[in-house]
Amino acid sequence: MEAQKRFFINFVKIATAIIVLRCFYLQVVRYRHYYMLSMKNCIRTVETGTPRGFIYDRNRRVLAKDAPSLQLVFIPYDMGASSEKAEILSGIIGIESEAILKKFKAKYANPFNRVILKRRLTGEEVSLVEENSGRLKGVFIQEGIVRDYPLGKSTAHLLGYTSEINERQLSRFAKQGYKPGDIIGQDGIEQLYDSYLRGVAGGIQVEVDARGYHRKIMGKKESLPGNDILLTIDQTIQEIVDEELGKRRGSIVVLDPRNGQVLAMVSKPGFDPDDIEPYFSAGGHPFLNRAIKGQYSPGSVFKIITAIAALETGNIAEYDRVECTGFMEAANREFHCWKEDGHGWVDIILALPFSCNIFFGTVGMRVGVGKMIEFARMFELGRATGIDLPGEKSGFLPDRSQVDALNLSIGQGPILATPMQIVSFISTVANGGNIWKPYIVQSVISPSGKTVR
Repeated sequence: MEAQKRFFINFVKIATAIIVLRCFYLQVVRYRHYYMLSMKNCIRTVETGTPRGFIYDRNRRVLAKDAPSLQLVFIPYDMGASSEKAEILSGIIGIESEAILKKFKAKYANPFNRVILKRRLTGEEVSLVEENSGRLKGVFIQEGIVRDYPLGKSTAHLLGYTSEINERQLSRFAKQGYKPGDIIGQDGIEQLYDSYLRGVAGGIQVEVDARGYHRKIMGKKESLPGNDILLTIDQTIQEIVDEELGKRRGSIVVLDPRNGQVLAMVSKPGFDPDDIEPYFSAGGHPFLNRAIKGQYSPGSVFKIITAIAALETGNIAEYDRVECTGFMEAANREFHCWKEDGHGWVDIILALPFSCNIFFGTVGMRVGVGKMIEFARMFELGRATGIDLPGEKSGFLPDRSQVDALNLSIGQGPILATPMQIVSFISTVANGGNIWKPYIVQSVISPSGKTVR
């Protein structure tokens, strides 16, 4: 009995010693480590937006920048299935109550974190939210950041736009630190250079309780701006070509043939990058950048390739002439010139400015489909130019069995090219034969002014 008593006493002493030593280790030796963990657990940053760098034209005029904005946010824990709050907000911010209610009911990783319901609140909307604050528990007005494009639609396809990251993008970019609710570039320069433009988010530091509920504001975490981007675009030329194209559907590309720098690019119809929602249901494909994604028959521009192929292969000489009477018969078909009474006798020097179908149809049959396609490939038709914009199409060069010499000689048939390919081809002719890769971004510059790329 005495032995059992001593064993129990010794066991208690050892256990007490272990507990004391463990408490000393946790509270003294590891004090700072656990203190920092507790602080991180009770203080969280409610992000007010991730700043993005400026986008400038070649003369450092601003084409895209961040602007302060008021945004409407809510705490999911306080919403539930509150149809009454959804109805009130619908009448204020102009969003269908069903859509608001769907956002209220969505599953969130932390129901105590604020979720953005609408950005760019107007002064009237702010006033109405404040007036109804008593019936809108869990709904707040918060400072935020929105993207501003001074030229609006004029640079929409060039710069692209930004919006909230979607589920597909989130699964793709999760390892790069993107989170639900983040704003990401969705097209154009904004998309392709998103990782450079994106800064470090700042926000409001709040104290939370054990359940994660926000108790009080502790301070503010400053954001860090992203890198700026300097483009080859000239704002003056961009505005001129936008005005010249007017409301017509099409595109204009201005390229410097000496180096491949894009000086202007406009595609219409376009969209307002500051308010993209109405355009998702609009007709006319407003999000299609026709300059790099539109594929069309090159038409009479291809006659330059027909002429080069004929001269280089020796099928015609500089002053060889062909008579144009307005039409010709070939392989049991009539082939017409655009000028009904014809151009008379023309050589290559007159045939190009006259754009004479009969001349080029005649020499095209002499050259043959194979050679014309071969020379088209030399000018890199049928291949994407590699311009630094997302989604560029490659056009299409048919093989010999898909097109006849007459149609191909004047750029008709299944052959397709983008406006960017055509302007690159014309630039190659203009500069004496150098094929430049078109590009839009001159440099990426850090906030401190250092060239990053």
